[in-house]
Amino acid sequence: MQKWLDSIRRYRYYRGSSLLIPVINLIFVQLLLLIIGYLWFVQRTKIPLLSLILTLTIVVLFTIALLLRERKSFKIRKAEARRKAGRDFLSNKIKQLNGEEFKWQVTQLLLKIEGISDIQERKHFLETTLHGRKTAIGIYHADYEEEVPSSKLTEFLNQVSMEGYFQALFIASGNFSDSGRALAEKKSTIKVQLLSLEDLLDRMEHTGIFPDEKTIDALIDKEIQRGKHRLQALRKQVFLPGRIRTYLAYSLFFFVLSRLFENLSLYYVIIAVIFLILALLALFLNLKNKYHPEKSESLLDPPAAGNRQGS
Repeated sequence: MQKWLDSIRRYRYYRGSSLLIPVINLIFVQLLLLIIGYLWFVQRTKIPLLSLILTLTIVVLFTIALLLRERKSFKIRKAEARRKAGRDFLSNKIKQLNGEEFKWQVTQLLLKIEGISDIQERKHFLETTLHGRKTAIGIYHADYEEEVPSSKLTEFLNQVSMEGYFQALFIASGNFSDSGRALAEKKSTIKVQLLSLEDLLDRMEHTGIFPDEKTIDALIDKEIQRGKHRLQALRKQVFLPGRIRTYLAYSLFFFVLSRLFENLSLYYVIIAVIFLILALLALFLNLKNKYHPEKSESLLDPPAAGNRQGS
C-alpha cells in the first residue's frame, strides 16, 4: 500500500500538477465528441445503432491517442525531473568538498575520460597527456562562490605559458564570467578549455558518476516532503487570524460592486462569497486551535522511554 502511495506522489511530482484537472478535461472532451459525433452520424446514416458504434470507435481511438501522447510527455518530464534531482545532489555534494577533496574528485573524473591515461602533480597545477599532447590542468574550488575570479584564471594561464605548455584545462566548481571566458580566448599561444560546474556535471553524468535509481527515488521523496511542508506553511499564512478582517473587507467590497454594476453582478457576488467563506474558515480554524492548542515539547519535561539516552 505504501509503495502504491509513493508511486502516486512521485507521479504527481513528475507531472508538476494534479491529475484531477486533466481527467476532468478528458471526460468533458469525450462527452462533447460523443454528442457531436453521434448527432452527425445519425443525420448522415439515419441508423442510431450504427451511429453509436462509429462514434464510440472514434472516441476510443481519440482517447488512446491522447493517452499515448500523455505517456510520452510524462516519460520526458520524469526523465528531466530525475536528471535534475541527480545533478542537484552532485552539485551540493561538490560544493561541500574542501579543496583537496575537490581535486581528488576531478582527478577521478578525468581518468575516466578517453584520451587521459595518467595524471601527474606539478608545483602549481596538474599535468597529463591528452590525445598525445602534454596538457596542464588547473583546478579551482570556488566553495560557495557563484563565479570564478578572473585573477585565478590569469595566474594559472601565466604559469603554464611560462613553462611552455600549449594546451590547458581549467576546471572550477563555480561558473565563469564573460570576462573570464574572454580572457581564455585571448591566449592565442595556448589552447584553453574552461570547465565550469555545469560542465563537470555533464561529464560526471556521461561517465557514469551519477546517483543510482534508489538514491534518486530518495531525493524525489525528500523534495515531495519539502513541498508538503511549504504547502502547510502557505495554508497557515492563508488562515492567519489577521486575515479574517481582510477577507471580510474584500467580501464587502465586491458585494458593493455587485450592487453598482448590475451587468457583472453575478461575478462580483461569487467573488464576495468566496472571500466570505475564506473568512469563516479562518475564524473556525483559529477558534479550533484556541481551544485545542498543540502541545509543544519542553526541555524541562522528562523524556519519553523511547527517547532516553545513556550517559
